[in-house]
Amino acid sequence: MGSLEEVQCLEGHTDRVWQVAWAPSGDMLASCGGDRTVRIWRRQPTSSQQPAEQPQTPQQAEQQPAEQQHQRQQQQQQEDRWVCSAILEDTHSRTIRSVCWSPTGRFLATASFDRTTAIWQHQGGVWENVALLEGHESEVKEVAWNPNGCLIATCSRDKTVWLWEAQPGNEYEVVDVKHGHSQDVKCVRWHPQGEVLASASYDDSIKLWVDEDDEWVCAQTLAGPGVGHTSTVWELAFDAEGRRMVSCSDDGTLKIWACRKDAGRGQLRWQLLSTLTGYHGRTVFTVDWSKEGLIASGCADNAIRIFGEATADSAAAMDAEAVAAAADAAAAEPGLRGLFMQQQPQQQSCDSGGSSSEGGPFCLLCKREQAHPLDVNCVRWHPTDPGLLASAGDDCCVRLWRWHPPPA
Repeated sequence: MGSLEEVQCLEGHTDRVWQVAWAPSGDMLASCGGDRTVRIWRRQPTSSQQPAEQPQTPQQAEQQPAEQQHQRQQQQQQEDRWVCSAILEDTHSRTIRSVCWSPTGRFLATASFDRTTAIWQHQGGVWENVALLEGHESEVKEVAWNPNGCLIATCSRDKTVWLWEAQPGNEYEVVDVKHGHSQDVKCVRWHPQGEVLASASYDDSIKLWVDEDDEWVCAQTLAGPGVGHTSTVWELAFDAEGRRMVSCSDDGTLKIWACRKDAGRGQLRWQLLSTLTGYHGRTVFTVDWSKEGLIASGCADNAIRIFGEATADSAAAMDAEAVAAAADAAAAEPGLRGLFMQQQPQQQSCDSGGSSSEGGPFCLLCKREQAHPLDVNCVRWHPTDPGLLASAGDDCCVRLWRWHPPPA
């Protein structure tokens, strides 16, 4: 089994912390919560410095023992501390539920229970509120910037998903309002390529939206007996290539989805690959998929769990149904060109240059008990440091964790 080591607890919020988000460059972390503030945390090396080393040529670096390089990286990680560099306040009048960076890292969007979404700009070392998006009739639950920075998606307790287009002069225009869900919409996520928007809801479903003739239409709904979740879907995340998706729910499960060929229609559609059940005893609030292929989950039992694709030995111990599903997935045609990408043939296929396998079954690699003394509301992997994980909880704290994989 691997392990999670707590490397720092970031204190300052005076109410539960709902969400954290890493800046694309990884040099800043934003957190938001019930105290109606956003805190910006920056990496800061400690004052103690080691004697300067002589520069190395690339050839010398390659010859250096791997263990010595690993020790130096660990030492640097131990020296770096995160400090609060800014507090964004006095804009939202109620809980700030969600925070999201623009792809460039120059803007930050915050969604609030006051029914608004604020846009902040970082310029000259100062944060300024440059726009306020209004229109939702109830609490805004999440905000998500698409990969090219042109669109923002928001979702709300009013059962709708709104899409906003960035205009010159920090203006944002509503381009579509979707009413597909029958209950509170908890989460919106963009596919890494930007052509698909996924939404998750209190109505136990996940909907996949695509742009068709300047209107966003629901291309597929993931729900129903034996397939979908049986209770509220709290959050979802795509893997780095966008070939798979993981969702978490009030039903205590994680579901892994993949684009696979529909035998009857001959199209690629999102289908259930496997269900991770029996690991969580209570609601799973949050899930994130790292670039290294690790899935982290946060739960109402106060624990953080790490899942990874099973090795041959661990897969043999899993139930036959999960193994059969994984084998079927590995044989399926990969990528997303099909149901979604056929509508936009000018877009580059997601499967170009990639692996032909959708991966195997997943197994539990680590369970960190009492990661927070209260509910774990959010987990997020660092974008450039593959072993660094941030979490947010009802204990008013943000915690940073170092992932140590199982010994080889």
